[in-house]
Amino acid sequence: MKRYDAVVWDWNGTLLDDVDLCLVVVNEVLADYGAPALSRERYLDIFDFPARLYWKRAGLNLDRIDFNEVSARFRELFENQLSRANLQPGTLHILGLVHRAGIRQFLISNTEHSALARMTESYGLTAFFDAIQGMDTGLADGKLPAARLILERFSLDPSRVLLVGDTSHDAEVARKLGAACVLVAEGHQGPGRLRGLGVPVRASFRELSDQFAEMLGA
Repeated sequence: MKRYDAVVWDWNGTLLDDVDLCLVVVNEVLADYGAPALSRERYLDIFDFPARLYWKRAGLNLDRIDFNEVSARFRELFENQLSRANLQPGTLHILGLVHRAGIRQFLISNTEHSALARMTESYGLTAFFDAIQGMDTGLADGKLPAARLILERFSLDPSRVLLVGDTSHDAEVARKLGAACVLVAEGHQGPGRLRGLGVPVRASFRELSDQFAEMLGA
């Protein structure tokens, strides 16, 4: 841990325990279009980036349905119900540990940037991060542009950056950046989808927090 100059955190499913909230909102949107609801197991099995992929897998015909409309509806419902989602257990503790160790911290998300800023502030996390970076749009096309922008803006050496996420997409982003990665298997993809990606996988955020504490000597 001490060899890293920066930790880049993913938001949804990593620091924010929002899988159940997302499932509720996804099913509300599906109901708007007459599509059947997803089980939690099915949601974890199909969730992916870009988001267009999982909406198709969920049963929406995006050749006939406006994806911008779907995304806008999801964003509206999600932010309106955000109070139903908690931070992962130990989030404040682990962010504090990393901060006190002098390691810079950044937050990236597929969430639209201004909405991400509002959410981060509402959970009292803003002060932990040197910067947060969301998307210019709310279409959830992928986090690589946000991560690259952070690295370029702060002149970070990717070989000394650790990206912490919860999906195969996060591992892909880290690989393309040349950064290290660790995944937590209680977010938007289950452990079965994370194994074999060539990066460490932790069973829970608490396990990750304990590992960080050990590595930082706290």
